[in-house]
Amino acid sequence: MTNTATTNTLREWPTWLAIIGVYSLWCIVLINFHSIPWAPLWLTLILGFHGSVQHELLHGHPTSKQTLNDLIAYPPLSLWYPYPIYKRTHLKHHENADLTVPSVDPESYFISQEVWAGMSRAARLVATINMTIAGRLLFAPFWHLLELKRQMFQSIRSGNPQRNTWLLHEFLCFVILFGALSFFDVNIFTYIACSYFAQSSTLLRSFYEHRIAEKPEHRSVVVRSFLPFRLLFLNNNFHALHHKNPGMSWFKLGREYYSKPEYYDEQNGYFVERGYWQWFSKYTLKPCSNPVHPGFVKSD
Repeated sequence: MTNTATTNTLREWPTWLAIIGVYSLWCIVLINFHSIPWAPLWLTLILGFHGSVQHELLHGHPTSKQTLNDLIAYPPLSLWYPYPIYKRTHLKHHENADLTVPSVDPESYFISQEVWAGMSRAARLVATINMTIAGRLLFAPFWHLLELKRQMFQSIRSGNPQRNTWLLHEFLCFVILFGALSFFDVNIFTYIACSYFAQSSTLLRSFYEHRIAEKPEHRSVVVRSFLPFRLLFLNNNFHALHHKNPGMSWFKLGREYYSKPEYYDEQNGYFVERGYWQWFSKYTLKPCSNPVHPGFVKSD
C-alpha cells in the first residue's frame, strides 16, 4: 500500500515542506513555550499534524526509500503510538474488502455480534458512547492508551519480538518528556495533555470515516472540509480517494476529487459530509451508528 516504486522525490516538495515544518514548529514552540500566546494549543495542533505527516510517510512519501521515510517518521512526538506498530496495523487496514470488519480491520470501531452477546451492560455502554463525538474525543484517547499498554506488557511478558519496539518507544517518549522539562521548562503533564488532545484531533478525522455498507467502495467517506482542517489532516478528509489509491500524494487528493466530484460521490455511494461541523451537529451525544457489525463475507 506504499508508493515507493514510483515516488518522485523532487516533486514531493509539499511533503518535504510538511516534514520540515512540523519538526521546526515543534522546536520553535517548545523553545518559546512561555512567551508564545496559546502555546499549549499550538503544541496540540503540531502534535496532531505530526500524526498526519507520519501517515504520509508510511504510505511511501516523500522518497522512494521506505527505510528513510520510516526513519523520518519514527520520533514519537505525540507519545501514543510506536510508529512500526501504527504502520503495520494501518497498512492492514487498507485491505478494503475487510474495511469495518471487527477483528480483521485493526482500525474498526465495530464489534461482532458474537463478542457483543458476551459483553456486560457497562461494556456495551462504553462501546455505544464511543460512537458519539463526545465519547470519541474525550475518552477514546485514554481507552487507546490502555489498550496500547496492555499490548506492550503482553509483548514483554511473552518475549514477543515486538517487545524491543515497545521498549524503544517508551525510551524515546521518556527522552522527549525529559527534554521538554529539562531544556524547555515545559511541564510534563502539560505536554501529555497536549498529546492527549492531539489524539482527539486525529479521532475527529477518523470519527465516522468508515461506515457499514455491503460494497467496500461505499464504506469510506469524503468530507468537504475547509482549508485549515485539510492542511491539519493532509487531505485525508478525502478518505474514499485515499483508500482507492493509497499511493497518491496528499497534495494531489483534493485536486483529483474536485476534478470530478460527481463521479467520486457516486463511486462511494454518496457517503459525503460538508464539513466536520456536521458531525458535531448530528453526533455530539447521539451514536453515529450501531456498534454491532452485521458481518460481511470476504468476496463482497
